[in-house]
Amino acid sequence: EPTSGLDASMAEKIVVFLKRLASEKKNIIVTIHQPSSAVFSLFNNILLLKEGKVVYFGKRTGAADYFRPLGYRCPTNYNPADFYIKTLVESPVSTGYGYDNVSQNNFTASREAGVHCTEFQQITSFCSVGYETIRHNLREEVLDTINDTNNKFPNSNDMLVDKSSNIGVLKELYHLSWRNLKIIMRNPALNHIRLLQHVFVAVMCGAAFFQLELDKDDEMIGVLFLMVVLTSLFGLFNNIQVIPTELPLFAREYRSGAYYILTWFFSKVFTEIPASAVLPLIFNTVCFFAVFEVANAVKFAYIWLICYLTVQASTAVAFFSSVLGWTPLNALALSPILYAPSFIFSGQFIFIEHVREYMEIFQILSFLRYGHEGAIIVFFGHYGGDTYAQNGNATIATLTMDEDALWNKDLPALVGITGMYYILALILLYTRTHFRI
Repeated sequence: EPTSGLDASMAEKIVVFLKRLASEKKNIIVTIHQPSSAVFSLFNNILLLKEGKVVYFGKRTGAADYFRPLGYRCPTNYNPADFYIKTLVESPVSTGYGYDNVSQNNFTASREAGVHCTEFQQITSFCSVGYETIRHNLREEVLDTINDTNNKFPNSNDMLVDKSSNIGVLKELYHLSWRNLKIIMRNPALNHIRLLQHVFVAVMCGAAFFQLELDKDDEMIGVLFLMVVLTSLFGLFNNIQVIPTELPLFAREYRSGAYYILTWFFSKVFTEIPASAVLPLIFNTVCFFAVFEVANAVKFAYIWLICYLTVQASTAVAFFSSVLGWTPLNALALSPILYAPSFIFSGQFIFIEHVREYMEIFQILSFLRYGHEGAIIVFFGHYGGDTYAQNGNATIATLTMDEDALWNKDLPALVGITGMYYILALILLYTRTHFRI
């Protein structure tokens, strides 16, 4: 009942849109009450029911000719829909099957004959299309639609391209992304909470480590680690339920051919980019300039970039966990399992060279390791023209790091791990959608 609660103008626009879909050889079945004459004129076929029984099924234009010989003539300049509904409601009926003076035997015989008959008056009968005729007609229409679809999409089993609204990938991506942004903007309380959590935690860190002295290398490393880890945790938990909460809507729209899986998934990714860039910027601005005595814009920009890429990696982990868990609670339960290895092997608790060989895979896939290492190299190295510590180069050497690793290893690794988790999430989403796993 798509027009329920809408005014006449908006209802007409909705039905016009459905009419356009029907012209593309799609079956549109609509329940509607009291349509205006303009809306009623848009329908091709109508089905009139009384107490659950078929009274008329056929062309809209043929309904008047059907009722006229039975003594029910629609007045001139009268809404046909109102006339049919009024006729059905005001016709004399009795309890039971809703037929007046029609015996059970006659009713059973009429069903077996394939024709439904209902008497509105003692001497007049309305006869509608039989059940078998209706079922046959609908079956033929459905088969024709399926054949047209198969001809239109001969490679419908190809990955990620078996459903489409045929408006183009870029337009799909634009409209889905815009819808996601509107959903976010319609929940200002959530946006304020996300902003508050970044500001509050940044103020706490800034107050705890306010104006560290330059010889406090260990504490400076700890602050850099906190900046990377906390922003990544915000990215993880703020996005862990983005996909599960919309999976029912996604499944319904996708199976109806509204869009590709690819465009829906990446619309979610692109929608989260502004928040994952702005919120770490706010966090770093408060924390960085509160903790460190000397302000250096270049170092600040580099550390923000590292935090942004780390947030992107944690967001990709959240998406993968969401698709793997499929429900909000399962996704939330799985997220620590995926995040903990990256945290343990971040380099803050164990030197990289001390990691045992059979655990190296976790070290390699630890996005926090690359974010933490990159932040240390920027802070203690010569990025920005100077160092923030008295023995910056010595600290880097002690930690067995190399300044060139920032561009040669750390930043590319963050991008690569982010892409890996997004691709795994996309493949898993496709698999679970198509095979109902």
